[in-house]
Amino acid sequence: YFYVKSDRGDMSTNVHDIIERRQYWIHDWQDQKAVSSLNGHGSHAERLGYVGQLESHRGCVNCLQWNSDGSLLASGSDDLTAIIWDPYKKSPIVVMPTGHTGNIFSVNFVPGSGDRQLLTGAEDREVRLHDITASETTQVWSCSHGRVKRIATSPQQPHLYWSAAEDGCIRQLDLRESHTCQPDGGGGGGGCRNVLIDLKPTCGPHAQCKCLAINPVRSEQIAVGALDAYVRLYDTRVLRPKRSSRDPCHSADPSCVAHFAPGHVSNTQTRKVRRRSFRSLATTYVAFNSDGSELLVNLSGEHVYLYDTVCFREALSYSMDGVSASSSSPSFETAQPCSVRHPAFCLPPLSRHRPSRGVWCTSERSDVEEKSVPPRVKQLKEEGNECYGGKDWTGAIFKYSSAISLCPNWHVLYSNRAIAYYNRKWDGDVYASLRDTELALQLCAHHKKTLQRRLRCLSRLDLLVEAKRFLIEYKGLFPDDKEFYGKFLSELEKSQKQQMETNARNGQHNGERRHTTLWEVTRQTSADDYIARYCGHSNMHTDIKEANFLGPRGDCIAAGSDDGNIFVWEKATGNLVRVLRGDASIVNCIQWHPCVPLLATSGIENVVRLWEPKAPGGVVAPPEDERLVENVGEVSASNQRRMQMDVYEVMLMRLGMAVGRDGGLLDLNQGRVAGEEGDQAGCRPS
Repeated sequence: YFYVKSDRGDMSTNVHDIIERRQYWIHDWQDQKAVSSLNGHGSHAERLGYVGQLESHRGCVNCLQWNSDGSLLASGSDDLTAIIWDPYKKSPIVVMPTGHTGNIFSVNFVPGSGDRQLLTGAEDREVRLHDITASETTQVWSCSHGRVKRIATSPQQPHLYWSAAEDGCIRQLDLRESHTCQPDGGGGGGGCRNVLIDLKPTCGPHAQCKCLAINPVRSEQIAVGALDAYVRLYDTRVLRPKRSSRDPCHSADPSCVAHFAPGHVSNTQTRKVRRRSFRSLATTYVAFNSDGSELLVNLSGEHVYLYDTVCFREALSYSMDGVSASSSSPSFETAQPCSVRHPAFCLPPLSRHRPSRGVWCTSERSDVEEKSVPPRVKQLKEEGNECYGGKDWTGAIFKYSSAISLCPNWHVLYSNRAIAYYNRKWDGDVYASLRDTELALQLCAHHKKTLQRRLRCLSRLDLLVEAKRFLIEYKGLFPDDKEFYGKFLSELEKSQKQQMETNARNGQHNGERRHTTLWEVTRQTSADDYIARYCGHSNMHTDIKEANFLGPRGDCIAAGSDDGNIFVWEKATGNLVRVLRGDASIVNCIQWHPCVPLLATSGIENVVRLWEPKAPGGVVAPPEDERLVENVGEVSASNQRRMQMDVYEVMLMRLGMAVGRDGGLLDLNQGRVAGEEGDQAGCRPS
């Protein structure tokens, strides 16, 4: 009877209720549970404010890492030093020359060392082990043939560490033994017996590893981000440390248990309509949540995505009576209706804080009647409609998403959010719109507007075969709607003709995958889809930009941005809840304290900034007022415009100019758009 139940049947997540329950708990594990429930609570993230900064570095601060209890903070910089900070006194404890000759990209406390040992990885291709108390380097590994971008450790295996380098290799090394690589005369890891994963045999000679993360619960799982949009999940129980091989016969990797990528990126056809075909995508950061069931990915040139690592979710696809989606388009007269596949595409869970687990639901939930919809949900829907009427697409999406989190069984909310996505036209929005139309049709199969919106999405994604087959279905359901049928049929035939001309002009050769094995191509095209995405930030100029869960509870997610801002989203809805000015140019590092609500960030400036929740309704000091960004929608839209620029526009932007709607040149220094003043980096980006 000491537990307060919420309206969902589980324990209340209200901060007051958690603290009230804590006084009745007598075991240490119960106290730790209460601390975890409070750390990262959504109400904390919504009230984050600036509290101070750590000053001692003389270059960009590229990496941050808390120790296990949060009493120390380590940082690495372009000034080639690593600093151990006392975050509460805001002063350095140890300023340690590392011996590196290139920018430091990663720092890690060694588990089980009593915070007396620190690992650093840098641009000079070396990983170094340091004794913090003696302020000296005790061991050096020079295995990599590319820049070392990330180091990972696990408390479950304290004597091991893993490194990701731009030579395409993940290495596992033992701190208890010295190791010297023999030169192989090549550009890979052929002379190193500690290579655990080598991407080159399957992804080609130019493959690079950019980041990695170890599952905190299942340390045998390693997530690897590379110089592409695909995150690979490996099981080390299948792997053994070995010499890397450039033998092309090694075409398959059985240790790779999953590929993750947004559905609009992995789909062969929709890849062709991506607006930035000239710019390749890269994964700059991966992070597991506290129980290892979710994986957060920051995708350069795109958005932040959340994946399920327990129940893999296939991308939205269609079965057409034996005709594959990649087949050549049949004539319209002989086309047959097709059906959507729902093996891994389902309605969102009832819980606002956890995705569903286990078997996928398809049509188990029935649509609710409007009269039974809660008043708050109707209010949010009306507010969303007002935003939509004012062409505030992002505001409308936020309102509909909030309403869906409260009432996930009303088809109208999904359909309305779908058309808002469709009109906003950010990268991935049309695919997100298509997903919403399918969710709405699971609840109300014959909703006329939703069927029309699905057809528009398929057409814009160049899925013309599917669009034609669903148009037949639409004609059978609404034979009197000849106006929409005729108009859309004409548009489809025009699009099909353009598609055929484009294919004939460009051919079928895929330059992006010319060095990729058939096994890898197959895995990429069938990559598992995201369960949520978070939009608004910009990730283009650096390849070390992080995105992280805010605390063990993980109600919110934060990421740095090229515009110098810190973006904070609510995980359940994807809505932006806070934007803070974190750097004069670019924010790269986002690290949440392991025990208390305290956030450390860094970027191009020479300082580390600290943020913590402020009392609600309190007097806001001037420095805090300056750090809080009010025009969230305008800043987000500005970032998306920046990411959608072509090469010519990027060149003009760096010269301080822009292309106006009439084709003329505009001086950005005269009336700069809010949020774009930080385009010029203060030091050379990675």
